[in-house]
Amino acid sequence: MAHGALDPFEADAGAVIPPTLYALRREGSSESPEGLLSWVVGLAHAHCLGPRTLVKYLLEQSERHADFWSDTAYFERHCATVNGLGRYALTMLDALGRPRPSKAQCMTLLGLAHLLPFNGEGLLARNPRWCPACLCEQARKGQRPHHPLVWSFEHYRVCHVHQGFMSERCPACGAEQAFLPIYPSLLHCNACGESMIVRPPGPADLEVTSSQEEISAFDRWSASALVDLVSRIPELQRAGSLAQMQQNLVDLAASLTQGNRKGLCEALGLQPRAINGWLNKDERPSLALLLRFCHGLNLLPADLFLANGAIGRAELPKPAQTPSSDRQERPMLGYRQRELLERQLELVLENPSDYRGLAAVAHQLGLSRHALKYWFPAQSKEIVLKRRMAESRTLERRYRTDHEYLQQVITELVASRVYPSRRKVERMLGQRQLSLMRPDLYTAYRRRLMSLQ
Repeated sequence: MAHGALDPFEADAGAVIPPTLYALRREGSSESPEGLLSWVVGLAHAHCLGPRTLVKYLLEQSERHADFWSDTAYFERHCATVNGLGRYALTMLDALGRPRPSKAQCMTLLGLAHLLPFNGEGLLARNPRWCPACLCEQARKGQRPHHPLVWSFEHYRVCHVHQGFMSERCPACGAEQAFLPIYPSLLHCNACGESMIVRPPGPADLEVTSSQEEISAFDRWSASALVDLVSRIPELQRAGSLAQMQQNLVDLAASLTQGNRKGLCEALGLQPRAINGWLNKDERPSLALLLRFCHGLNLLPADLFLANGAIGRAELPKPAQTPSSDRQERPMLGYRQRELLERQLELVLENPSDYRGLAAVAHQLGLSRHALKYWFPAQSKEIVLKRRMAESRTLERRYRTDHEYLQQVITELVASRVYPSRRKVERMLGQRQLSLMRPDLYTAYRRRLMSLQ
């Protein structure tokens, strides 16, 4: 803990004081900023805390966010969107409060919230990715290990610096990494503890890689286009708009296909009505479709939202230049089928002992979680709320049991005429895999010591 900073766990047990953490300088540059999740891991490391312990404490102390807090759902799913442009990015920025660095919003994609859908196809990667050569260079330069924001994109699969595939699994054990790891390190696997840094690939290694799997032109172009998109977030936040995108699309169709939108889409290898929603329904373009559209015209995605001369330089591609999409179509449900599924959802909600999550219910009905939310939004919201309430009650019972055990430990030590020091209490709590590192247990411990004095 830095000199002059307040330790939130050393405060008076009866006072409610928000934590004061010293600010941590963000890594990266304005063209390639650090991601917010990476910065949170660095902040936890600087304060000798686990990232999950830090985030859990910050959110539990927030009156605005404690109502939807669920540690299981948050660490498994929700924290994956902290670098994105939804409410969990706003939640993290708000929870950090004063310790967050200047221009902290630039470490997320919130500057694109008025242009892209927050849960659109192909926006964020489903699990963390990293470039071992980049991490190696950071270590050699003495920088704090960090993940740039652009690594968060689903279609950033190739490092634009080293032109190699991004890694998704530990080179030693093959385990995927968590977005918020248990230990505050981005250089070591959270499953086996081995180092993630490997030497940059040499010419021989590149030959082996290229023979096993060839990097496509689309992946190379997407990496450069996404780096450009992140570097121009301030400009897009200031001057980018959907209205300008619609005008640019009209101009493109007029200059390339004499106003034939269907012909423009077919020339790019897209569905004939791929851009109709953008033009007629004010829909925000998904990043996956936006990249395919812009790649076909050799146009940077950021230019599509701005008024500049780049649109006039676009040209129709050669046939089959744009890659196809592997997106699955949304299942169409008939009236009788929707009626039957709605009745099954009502049975789930009426059953007081059924606390399954939305994914489990969707699997039972033969749908995906996203399809269930699309067709039955009200019931899906109630299922999620029911699950959170059950998790909160389970967590409350567990905390009550843990506090009772702590009181029992202290009582036994005092009865044996032994001072309940932190080391002795920690040793006995360890028998149940508990620790005074947990803020609630430490606060209860301090209160009991004060009552004994």
